[in-house]
Amino acid sequence: MKKNKFGLLEDITEPGLIKKSNDVSWKNDEIYKQTNFDKNTTYFHIMGHEESHAVRRREILKNHPEIQVLFGNDINSAWLGITFVLIQFSFITLFSQLNLFWFLITAYVFGATLSHALHVLVHDFTHFTCFESITLNKLMAIWANFGQGVPSAITFGRYHADHHTFLNLEALDPDLPSRLELQYIKGPVMKFLFVAFLPLFYALRPVILRPLKPNAYEVINAVSVFFVDYLIVHYIGMQALLWLLLSTYFGLSVHPFAVHLIAEHYEFINRMETYDYIGWANFFVLNIGYHTEHHDFHMIPWTRLPLLRKMVPEYYENLPCHTNYVNTLLAYIFDGYMGPFSRIVRSSPVNFKQ
Repeated sequence: MKKNKFGLLEDITEPGLIKKSNDVSWKNDEIYKQTNFDKNTTYFHIMGHEESHAVRRREILKNHPEIQVLFGNDINSAWLGITFVLIQFSFITLFSQLNLFWFLITAYVFGATLSHALHVLVHDFTHFTCFESITLNKLMAIWANFGQGVPSAITFGRYHADHHTFLNLEALDPDLPSRLELQYIKGPVMKFLFVAFLPLFYALRPVILRPLKPNAYEVINAVSVFFVDYLIVHYIGMQALLWLLLSTYFGLSVHPFAVHLIAEHYEFINRMETYDYIGWANFFVLNIGYHTEHHDFHMIPWTRLPLLRKMVPEYYENLPCHTNYVNTLLAYIFDGYMGPFSRIVRSSPVNFKQ
Protein backbone atom coordinates (compact mmCIF):
# COMPACT_ATOMS: atom_id res chain seq x y z
CA MET A 1 0.00 0.00 0.00
CA LYS A 2 1.21 3.51 -0.78
CA LYS A 3 -0.26 7.00 -0.66
CA ASN A 4 -0.95 8.62 -4.02
CA LYS A 5 -0.90 12.33 -4.87
CA PHE A 6 -4.36 12.75 -3.33
CA GLY A 7 -3.23 11.26 -0.01
CA LEU A 8 -5.31 8.14 -0.63
CA LEU A 9 -4.08 4.62 0.03
CA GLU A 10 -3.44 2.77 -3.22
CA ASP A 11 -2.89 -0.98 -3.49
CA ILE A 12 -0.27 -1.77 -6.13
CA THR A 13 -0.12 -5.56 -5.78
CA GLU A 14 -2.33 -8.06 -7.57
CA PRO A 15 -4.98 -9.52 -5.26
CA GLY A 16 -5.08 -13.18 -4.37
CA LEU A 17 -8.11 -15.35 -5.14
CA ILE A 18 -8.19 -14.11 -8.74
CA LYS A 19 -7.49 -17.34 -10.54
CA LYS A 20 -7.96 -20.39 -8.35
CA SER A 21 -9.37 -20.75 -4.88
CA ASN A 22 -8.20 -24.24 -3.93
CA ASP A 23 -5.21 -22.91 -2.05
CA VAL A 24 -7.39 -21.00 0.42
CA SER A 25 -9.84 -22.31 2.99
CA TRP A 26 -12.39 -19.95 4.55
CA LYS A 27 -14.96 -20.38 7.25
CA ASN A 28 -17.81 -18.33 5.89
CA ASP A 29 -19.05 -17.27 9.31
CA GLU A 30 -15.75 -15.36 9.62
CA ILE A 31 -16.33 -13.20 6.55
CA TYR A 32 -17.66 -10.35 8.71
CA LYS A 33 -14.62 -10.44 11.02
CA GLN A 34 -12.22 -9.46 8.23
CA THR A 35 -13.38 -5.88 7.60
CA ASN A 36 -10.80 -4.12 9.80
CA PHE A 37 -7.95 -3.54 7.37
CA ASP A 38 -6.14 -0.42 6.13
CA LYS A 39 -8.56 1.47 3.90
CA ASN A 40 -9.70 4.84 2.67
CA THR A 41 -12.91 6.02 4.32
CA THR A 42 -13.30 9.08 2.08
CA TYR A 43 -12.83 7.19 -1.18
CA PHE A 44 -12.81 3.63 -2.50
CA HIS A 45 -10.09 0.99 -2.27
CA ILE A 46 -7.83 1.77 -5.23
CA MET A 47 -6.30 -1.28 -6.93
CA GLY A 48 -4.57 -1.03 -10.28
CA HIS A 49 -4.98 -4.69 -11.21
CA GLU A 50 -6.73 -6.09 -14.26
CA GLU A 51 -10.41 -6.85 -13.74
CA SER A 52 -10.44 -10.14 -11.80
CA HIS A 53 -13.30 -11.73 -13.74
CA ALA A 54 -11.46 -11.30 -17.04
CA VAL A 55 -8.39 -13.01 -15.55
CA ARG A 56 -10.38 -15.95 -14.19
CA ARG A 57 -12.48 -16.23 -17.37
CA ARG A 58 -9.37 -16.67 -19.51
CA GLU A 59 -7.94 -19.20 -17.08
CA ILE A 60 -11.12 -21.29 -16.97
CA LEU A 61 -11.63 -21.28 -20.75
CA LYS A 62 -8.01 -22.32 -21.24
CA ASN A 63 -8.17 -25.22 -18.78
CA HIS A 64 -11.86 -26.17 -19.09
CA PRO A 65 -13.19 -25.32 -22.55
CA GLU A 66 -15.99 -27.83 -21.93
CA ILE A 67 -17.83 -25.27 -19.79
CA GLN A 68 -18.89 -23.57 -23.03
CA VAL A 69 -21.66 -26.16 -23.25
CA LEU A 70 -23.43 -24.00 -20.64
CA PHE A 71 -23.53 -20.97 -22.94
CA GLY A 72 -26.75 -20.21 -24.78
CA ASN A 73 -30.40 -19.54 -24.15
CA ASP A 74 -32.94 -20.98 -21.72
CA ILE A 75 -36.56 -20.32 -22.64
CA ASN A 76 -37.72 -21.50 -19.21
CA SER A 77 -37.12 -17.94 -17.99
CA ALA A 78 -39.92 -16.76 -20.29
CA TRP A 79 -42.40 -19.28 -18.89
CA LEU A 80 -41.43 -18.26 -15.37
CA GLY A 81 -41.83 -14.58 -16.24
CA ILE A 82 -45.30 -15.13 -17.68
CA THR A 83 -46.32 -17.20 -14.66
CA PHE A 84 -44.96 -14.77 -12.07
CA VAL A 85 -46.75 -11.78 -13.60
CA LEU A 86 -50.06 -13.66 -13.69
CA ILE A 87 -49.60 -14.76 -10.06
CA GLN A 88 -48.79 -11.16 -9.08
CA PHE A 89 -52.03 -10.01 -10.74
CA SER A 90 -53.94 -12.62 -8.75
CA PHE A 91 -52.26 -11.38 -5.58
CA ILE A 92 -53.40 -7.85 -6.39
CA THR A 93 -57.03 -8.93 -6.44
CA LEU A 94 -56.64 -11.06 -3.30
CA PHE A 95 -54.66 -8.74 -1.04
CA SER A 96 -55.28 -5.14 -2.11
CA GLN A 97 -58.59 -4.83 -0.24
CA LEU A 98 -57.26 -6.04 3.12
CA ASN A 99 -56.88 -3.81 6.15
CA LEU A 100 -53.67 -1.81 6.48
CA PHE A 101 -51.81 -4.39 8.60
CA TRP A 102 -52.38 -7.30 6.23
CA PHE A 103 -52.02 -5.01 3.23
CA LEU A 104 -48.44 -4.28 4.33
CA ILE A 105 -47.63 -7.83 5.44
CA THR A 106 -48.81 -9.45 2.20
CA ALA A 107 -46.98 -6.83 0.14
CA TYR A 108 -43.75 -7.51 2.07
CA VAL A 109 -43.98 -11.30 2.14
CA PHE A 110 -45.70 -12.29 -1.10
CA GLY A 111 -45.59 -9.25 -3.36
CA ALA A 112 -41.98 -8.32 -2.67
CA THR A 113 -40.76 -11.90 -3.17
CA LEU A 114 -42.43 -12.13 -6.57
CA SER A 115 -41.43 -8.61 -7.59
CA HIS A 116 -37.82 -9.34 -6.70
CA ALA A 117 -37.92 -12.57 -8.71
CA LEU A 118 -39.21 -10.56 -11.67
CA HIS A 119 -36.33 -8.12 -11.17
CA VAL A 120 -33.88 -11.03 -11.42
CA LEU A 121 -35.61 -12.27 -14.58
CA VAL A 122 -35.36 -8.76 -16.05
CA HIS A 123 -31.65 -8.98 -15.25
CA ASP A 124 -31.36 -12.19 -17.28
CA PHE A 125 -33.59 -10.97 -20.11
CA THR A 126 -31.37 -7.90 -20.50
CA HIS A 127 -28.37 -10.23 -20.76
CA PHE A 128 -30.29 -11.83 -23.67
CA THR A 129 -30.05 -15.34 -22.20
CA CYS A 130 -33.69 -16.37 -22.71
CA PHE A 131 -34.21 -16.12 -26.49
CA GLU A 132 -31.76 -15.90 -29.36
CA SER A 133 -33.65 -12.78 -30.48
CA ILE A 134 -32.58 -9.58 -28.70
CA THR A 135 -36.00 -8.09 -29.43
CA LEU A 136 -37.86 -10.97 -27.79
CA ASN A 137 -35.63 -10.70 -24.71
CA LYS A 138 -36.40 -6.99 -24.43
CA LEU A 139 -40.14 -7.58 -24.85
CA MET A 140 -40.04 -10.23 -22.11
CA ALA A 141 -38.24 -7.76 -19.84
CA ILE A 142 -41.03 -5.26 -20.47
CA TRP A 143 -43.61 -7.95 -19.73
CA ALA A 144 -41.91 -8.63 -16.39
CA ASN A 145 -42.36 -4.94 -15.51
CA PHE A 146 -46.14 -5.44 -15.73
CA GLY A 147 -45.85 -7.38 -12.47
CA GLN A 148 -43.92 -4.53 -10.84
CA GLY A 149 -45.79 -1.43 -11.99
CA VAL A 150 -42.60 0.49 -12.81
CA PRO A 151 -41.15 0.84 -16.36
CA SER A 152 -37.52 0.14 -15.51
CA ALA A 153 -36.46 -2.91 -17.56
CA ILE A 154 -34.93 -1.37 -20.67
CA THR A 155 -33.17 1.47 -18.84
CA PHE A 156 -31.86 -1.02 -16.29
CA GLY A 157 -30.50 -3.19 -19.09
CA ARG A 158 -28.62 -0.30 -20.69
CA TYR A 159 -26.93 0.75 -17.44
CA HIS A 160 -26.36 -2.82 -16.29
CA ALA A 161 -24.38 -3.50 -19.46
CA ASP A 162 -22.10 -0.65 -18.38
CA HIS A 163 -21.74 -2.27 -14.96
CA HIS A 164 -20.28 -5.37 -16.60
CA THR A 165 -18.21 -3.54 -19.20
CA PHE A 166 -16.76 -0.96 -16.79
CA LEU A 167 -16.87 -2.89 -13.53
CA ASN A 168 -15.48 -0.78 -10.68
CA LEU A 169 -14.40 2.14 -12.86
CA GLU A 170 -15.63 5.37 -11.30
CA ALA A 171 -17.99 7.49 -13.43
CA LEU A 172 -18.57 4.54 -15.75
CA ASP A 173 -19.86 1.76 -13.48
CA PRO A 174 -23.36 2.85 -12.36
CA ASP A 175 -23.23 0.42 -9.44
CA LEU A 176 -20.51 2.40 -7.66
CA PRO A 177 -21.69 4.88 -5.00
CA SER A 178 -21.49 8.54 -5.92
CA ARG A 179 -19.20 11.09 -4.25
CA LEU A 180 -22.24 12.47 -2.37
CA GLU A 181 -22.93 9.01 -0.97
CA LEU A 182 -19.31 8.74 0.13
CA GLN A 183 -19.62 12.07 1.88
CA TYR A 184 -22.93 11.71 3.68
CA ILE A 185 -23.72 8.02 4.20
CA LYS A 186 -21.93 7.41 7.48
CA GLY A 187 -23.02 5.63 10.65
CA PRO A 188 -25.81 3.09 11.24
CA VAL A 189 -28.73 5.50 10.79
CA MET A 190 -27.61 6.84 7.42
CA LYS A 191 -26.64 3.37 6.21
CA PHE A 192 -30.06 2.05 7.21
CA LEU A 193 -31.73 4.93 5.35
CA PHE A 194 -29.55 4.14 2.33
CA VAL A 195 -30.81 0.55 2.34
CA ALA A 196 -34.39 1.70 2.96
CA PHE A 197 -34.25 3.97 -0.10
CA LEU A 198 -32.07 1.68 -2.20
CA PRO A 199 -34.56 1.62 -5.12
CA LEU A 200 -34.25 5.39 -5.44
CA PHE A 201 -30.45 5.31 -5.30
CA TYR A 202 -30.25 2.60 -7.95
CA ALA A 203 -32.85 4.27 -10.18
CA LEU A 204 -31.61 7.86 -9.95
CA ARG A 205 -27.84 7.51 -9.51
CA PRO A 206 -26.99 6.47 -13.09
CA VAL A 207 -29.56 8.78 -14.66
CA ILE A 208 -28.12 11.79 -12.80
CA LEU A 209 -24.43 10.94 -13.08
CA ARG A 210 -24.40 9.60 -16.64
CA PRO A 211 -27.69 10.28 -18.43
CA LEU A 212 -28.39 8.39 -21.65
CA LYS A 213 -30.72 9.52 -24.40
CA PRO A 214 -33.96 7.48 -24.19
CA ASN A 215 -34.43 5.00 -27.03
CA ALA A 216 -37.55 3.57 -28.68
CA TYR A 217 -37.66 0.51 -26.42
CA GLU A 218 -37.68 2.73 -23.33
CA VAL A 219 -40.65 4.64 -24.74
CA ILE A 220 -42.48 1.35 -25.41
CA ASN A 221 -41.53 0.20 -21.91
CA ALA A 222 -42.97 3.33 -20.27
CA VAL A 223 -46.17 3.55 -22.35
CA SER A 224 -47.05 -0.14 -21.99
CA VAL A 225 -46.39 -0.34 -18.23
CA PHE A 226 -48.28 2.88 -17.49
CA PHE A 227 -51.18 1.57 -19.60
CA VAL A 228 -51.27 -1.64 -17.54
CA ASP A 229 -51.14 0.47 -14.38
CA TYR A 230 -54.15 2.42 -15.69
CA LEU A 231 -56.04 -0.83 -16.33
CA ILE A 232 -55.30 -2.00 -12.78
CA VAL A 233 -56.68 1.23 -11.32
CA HIS A 234 -59.69 1.23 -13.66
CA TYR A 235 -60.77 -2.38 -13.08
CA ILE A 236 -59.52 -3.12 -9.54
CA GLY A 237 -58.84 0.24 -7.91
CA MET A 238 -56.08 2.59 -6.84
CA GLN A 239 -55.38 0.48 -3.76
CA ALA A 240 -54.43 -2.41 -6.05
CA LEU A 241 -51.80 -0.32 -7.81
CA LEU A 242 -50.48 0.94 -4.48
CA TRP A 243 -50.12 -2.67 -3.28
CA LEU A 244 -48.17 -3.52 -6.44
CA LEU A 245 -45.87 -0.51 -6.18
CA LEU A 246 -45.28 -1.13 -2.48
CA SER A 247 -44.35 -4.74 -3.26
CA THR A 248 -41.79 -3.54 -5.79
CA TYR A 249 -40.39 -1.03 -3.30
CA PHE A 250 -40.12 -3.64 -0.53
CA GLY A 251 -38.52 -6.14 -2.92
CA LEU A 252 -35.52 -3.87 -3.50
CA SER A 253 -35.13 -2.19 -0.11
CA VAL A 254 -35.14 -3.53 3.47
CA HIS A 255 -35.91 -7.09 2.48
CA PRO A 256 -33.68 -10.14 2.95
CA PHE A 257 -33.72 -10.98 -0.75
CA ALA A 258 -32.69 -7.44 -1.74
CA VAL A 259 -29.51 -7.67 0.34
CA HIS A 260 -27.73 -9.22 -2.63
CA LEU A 261 -27.32 -5.61 -3.83
CA ILE A 262 -24.98 -5.13 -0.85
CA ALA A 263 -23.51 -8.62 -0.75
CA GLU A 264 -22.31 -8.75 -4.35
CA HIS A 265 -19.54 -6.14 -4.51
CA TYR A 266 -18.97 -4.52 -1.10
CA GLU A 267 -15.49 -5.35 0.16
CA PHE A 268 -15.94 -7.52 3.24
CA ILE A 269 -12.62 -9.28 2.54
CA ASN A 270 -9.53 -7.22 1.76
CA ARG A 271 -8.87 -7.06 -2.01
CA MET A 272 -11.86 -9.21 -3.05
CA GLU A 273 -14.37 -7.37 -5.25
CA THR A 274 -17.19 -9.86 -5.97
CA TYR A 275 -18.91 -12.35 -3.65
CA ASP A 276 -21.30 -15.24 -3.94
CA TYR A 277 -24.22 -15.99 -1.69
CA ILE A 278 -24.62 -19.72 -1.20
CA GLY A 279 -27.77 -20.78 0.64
CA TRP A 280 -31.46 -21.63 0.49
CA ALA A 281 -32.50 -18.13 -0.63
CA ASN A 282 -31.08 -18.84 -4.09
CA PHE A 283 -34.28 -20.78 -4.77
CA PHE A 284 -36.32 -17.58 -4.35
CA VAL A 285 -33.80 -15.15 -5.88
CA LEU A 286 -33.22 -17.38 -8.93
CA ASN A 287 -29.52 -18.01 -8.33
CA ILE A 288 -28.57 -14.32 -8.24
CA GLY A 289 -26.32 -15.40 -5.37
CA TYR A 290 -23.94 -17.05 -7.87
CA HIS A 291 -22.61 -13.63 -8.65
CA THR A 292 -18.93 -14.39 -9.14
CA GLU A 293 -19.85 -17.04 -11.69
CA HIS A 294 -22.25 -14.60 -13.35
CA HIS A 295 -19.59 -11.91 -13.78
CA ASP A 296 -17.14 -14.49 -15.07
CA PHE A 297 -19.63 -15.72 -17.69
CA HIS A 298 -22.64 -13.45 -18.07
CA MET A 299 -23.68 -15.40 -21.18
CA ILE A 300 -24.67 -18.37 -18.99
CA PRO A 301 -28.37 -18.30 -17.96
CA TRP A 302 -29.17 -18.19 -14.24
CA THR A 303 -30.43 -21.79 -14.36
CA ARG A 304 -26.96 -23.12 -15.22
CA LEU A 305 -24.74 -21.10 -12.89
CA PRO A 306 -24.69 -23.83 -10.19
CA LEU A 307 -23.52 -26.26 -12.89
CA LEU A 308 -20.59 -23.98 -13.71
CA ARG A 309 -19.60 -24.01 -10.05
CA LYS A 310 -19.74 -27.82 -10.03
CA MET A 311 -17.75 -28.19 -13.25
CA VAL A 312 -14.82 -26.05 -12.06
CA PRO A 313 -14.98 -26.21 -8.26
CA GLU A 314 -11.30 -25.29 -7.85
CA TYR A 315 -12.15 -21.76 -8.98
CA TYR A 316 -15.16 -21.17 -6.75
CA GLU A 317 -15.69 -23.60 -3.89
CA ASN A 318 -13.20 -22.10 -1.43
CA LEU A 319 -13.83 -18.44 -2.14
CA PRO A 320 -15.27 -16.51 0.81
CA CYS A 321 -19.01 -16.17 0.36
CA HIS A 322 -22.13 -14.98 2.12
CA THR A 323 -24.44 -17.61 3.59
CA ASN A 324 -26.98 -15.44 5.40
CA TYR A 325 -28.40 -12.26 3.88
CA VAL A 326 -29.66 -10.96 7.23
CA ASN A 327 -26.16 -11.19 8.69
CA THR A 328 -24.83 -9.37 5.64
CA LEU A 329 -27.30 -6.54 6.13
CA LEU A 330 -26.56 -6.21 9.84
CA ALA A 331 -22.80 -6.24 9.19
CA TYR A 332 -23.08 -3.50 6.58
CA ILE A 333 -25.24 -1.25 8.78
CA PHE A 334 -23.50 -1.66 12.13
CA ASP A 335 -19.86 -2.32 11.20
CA GLY A 336 -17.99 0.98 11.28
CA TYR A 337 -15.43 -0.41 8.86
CA MET A 338 -18.11 -0.84 6.19
CA GLY A 339 -19.80 1.87 4.16
CA PRO A 340 -20.08 3.27 0.62
CA PHE A 341 -16.26 3.45 0.61
CA SER A 342 -16.14 -0.35 0.85
CA ARG A 343 -15.78 -0.82 -2.89
CA ILE A 344 -12.79 -1.52 -5.10
CA VAL A 345 -11.88 0.73 -8.03
CA ARG A 346 -9.09 0.17 -10.52
CA SER A 347 -7.90 3.72 -10.96
CA SER A 348 -7.22 6.84 -8.90
CA PRO A 349 -9.84 9.58 -9.08
CA VAL A 350 -9.48 12.17 -11.81
CA ASN A 351 -9.97 14.82 -9.15
CA PHE A 352 -10.39 14.51 -5.43
CA LYS A 353 -10.87 16.81 -2.47
CA GLN A 354 -10.50 15.65 1.10
